[in-house]
Amino acid sequence: MSNLCAGPVTLRHTLLYLTLGLGVPTAALAQVGHDPQSSPYRDVPEKYIISFTGGYSWASGGKVNVGPGEGTVYGARGDIHLAGPGTVHIGLNFGNLDRLLLDPRKPPEERELGWTTQTVMMADVGLNLVLTGQKSWYGIAPFIGASIGIAIGGDVPADSLSGYEFNTKFIVTPAIGIRWHPIRRINLRVEFRDVLWKLSYPNVFFEPPTEDPGIPPVLDPNFNKATDWTHNPSLYVSLGFAFGR
Repeated sequence: MSNLCAGPVTLRHTLLYLTLGLGVPTAALAQVGHDPQSSPYRDVPEKYIISFTGGYSWASGGKVNVGPGEGTVYGARGDIHLAGPGTVHIGLNFGNLDRLLLDPRKPPEERELGWTTQTVMMADVGLNLVLTGQKSWYGIAPFIGASIGIAIGGDVPADSLSGYEFNTKFIVTPAIGIRWHPIRRINLRVEFRDVLWKLSYPNVFFEPPTEDPGIPPVLDPNFNKATDWTHNPSLYVSLGFAFGR
């Protein structure tokens, strides 16, 4: 009789030990490094973020500063959190950027006509990698990313004098930054971006002034190309609202 009883008891004990044996490693893995309640890592479960952005651009303006230069930038963007650490974004920004006006037909000391402000619209789509995945560390989520898009320059009437126009440019933009989550659905983002676009100079920039053919042109054709890739570093600060799962 005791043997019959021992069988079920032994089986129950064996199942209990197996259950504990399987459960303990899982629990142990969950506790590695930090107790969940005191861990610096917090989930960021929201899938979508809408942000409003402002900042400043230190654009170069190119070799002779006729391209868009320094100025304020502002806009909005939407982020979608993909599986794992990836996010994709769509952005629309506007820059009020300084530009130097030149009359290439004049001698060098008379070429500068002054400065103007040109509005440049920049639309881009990009991919970002959040270095802490779908979590934040003490509320901070650093990221790196890159995007492609277009930049469209607004109308500048004085361009008819210089022959130069910014027109529409293809842009490539690497970025690095941090996103801070002070509370669950609100976040602040600080982002450094380098917008790259290619300026194209008109033929008249490579020709001597008509008033005096002996004077050098704006750009020496022996040492300069008609196109010029420029770096346009910018600092953006954004306020974002997260929602959805």
